[in-house]
Amino acid sequence: MASRFFNFLLLLSVFSVLLLPIIGGETSIAVDHNNNEPAQIRIDTEKISQALSDAGYLSMSLSLEVALPTVISSTTINTSSSVITIFAPPDDPFYKFKYYRQPPITLLQYHVAPTKLDQETLRSPAATPHGSKIDTFLPGHPLVVTTQHNTTEAAASINGVQITQWNIYNDGNVVVHGVADFFDPAYQTILYPWFDDTACNNVTNV
Repeated sequence: MASRFFNFLLLLSVFSVLLLPIIGGETSIAVDHNNNEPAQIRIDTEKISQALSDAGYLSMSLSLEVALPTVISSTTINTSSSVITIFAPPDDPFYKFKYYRQPPITLLQYHVAPTKLDQETLRSPAATPHGSKIDTFLPGHPLVVTTQHNTTEAAASINGVQITQWNIYNDGNVVVHGVADFFDPAYQTILYPWFDDTACNNVTNV
């Protein structure tokens, strides 16, 4: 009897360790600065998820709480930035595409960029001109800046999708913005196919 109870406790402890990466808390991402020793960035998935929930992005909140550690864990990003930017669609697109439980990991990777993209940067024609590309955590599939910078009132957009809410979360390591819909990788593949053949450098002019 005692042996069975001990085995049960051992099994429970193993499952607890296995579940730790997906129940919130902090996760690290290794960032390789010019091929030097990678530095660790602390990413608090629990706080990110809570901020999204408070802002009304419930589906993205739940998705990132479960999947963000998988998206970024054991990943080395060769970049000069120590910040990542997450783009969060609202609840309606999740229902439209029937992502009632969890969207594909690859789709979530496509909504995370290994660089700081704040409002000033994405509204600047010098920093992010129309048609420039942005690396994502989905290798070989960059985003495309589609902001029309010809007017001061122009809304910032990526892949033809408008950025609707700035700085849902920003702790210096992670920036989260709200967007009107999911980004479609086919947008870049069809309209900017030459990006498939070139190495991305975070934000690169066409």
